[in-house]
Amino acid sequence: EARLLEDVPVDDAAAAPVRHGRGAAIIVSIAVPLLVFGLYFAVGNPQAHLPVQAAEDSAAHGLTAQQVEALVERLAARMRENPDDPEGWILLGRSYGRLSRFDQAAQAYANAAARLPRDAGLLADYADSLAMSQGRRLQGEPEKLVARALEIDPRNLKALALAGSAAFEKKDFAEAIRYWERILPLVPSDAESVRTIQANIAEARS
Repeated sequence: EARLLEDVPVDDAAAAPVRHGRGAAIIVSIAVPLLVFGLYFAVGNPQAHLPVQAAEDSAAHGLTAQQVEALVERLAARMRENPDDPEGWILLGRSYGRLSRFDQAAQAYANAAARLPRDAGLLADYADSLAMSQGRRLQGEPEKLVARALEIDPRNLKALALAGSAAFEKKDFAEAIRYWERILPLVPSDAESVRTIQANIAEARS
């Protein structure tokens, strides 16, 4: 079941909730060692494309959207029976996130984080889903989770991007720049993401 879920990705991009400018909109996806950025919150509803993408990806693998949903529900039932498996909770959180069910994704990540409290990547994913579930806002608990992630791993790419987005959200543009500039040495200089990071920095400076 886990392999099937992994083979039917809906959207690996985890969104940093910034809506103030086109340059400052960031997506971060950890697919080691890649860092992916894009315009996610610039206009309209950022989740609007997901059902279409889900249908296309599922069809490509011979699975319907209903079958994908059924697999996720079976995994959820299994986790209720075996709640001490953090990797299972992470997979469930990721699966719910791909289906835009962010409240449930955040709860699954919370269950995982209770069992792996020192996993910086997990805390960043939890913060992201929690922010999505509360109207794409990082203020409050999501920002605290990001801070915990950076205490554990100051080089975590997703946590750095989210921290910058949280600062931008509060109009602390200098702080946003500092976080985003810390990403640049951690990604290949010729990566497409570098140009987008630089555009975000320029937006914050403006």
